[in-house]
Amino acid sequence: MKTVIVISEVKNYSDWRKVYDADEENRLKAGFHVTGEYQSVDNPNKVTLIFEAPSMEAITSFMASPKLKAAMEQGGVIGMPDVKILNKI
Repeated sequence: MKTVIVISEVKNYSDWRKVYDADEENRLKAGFHVTGEYQSVDNPNKVTLIFEAPSMEAITSFMASPKLKAAMEQGGVIGMPDVKILNKI
């Protein structure tokens, strides 16, 4: 398993949340399981998500998905998210 941390800024948290929730099926199909969802104390439109994913191949495939790109655009993600992929030690 790999841990994936994604930090994004969005235009409007409420609008983003609706799109994010609607995309759950795609995350599950890719083998992603959410372990944490956070908002910045200073900026509620800055969101940090923590996932467990089965492999680098699953992560790479999911991150390259046109469905993910479309969901990010529809959800109002600003710029490119900061993504960290980690091995548990």
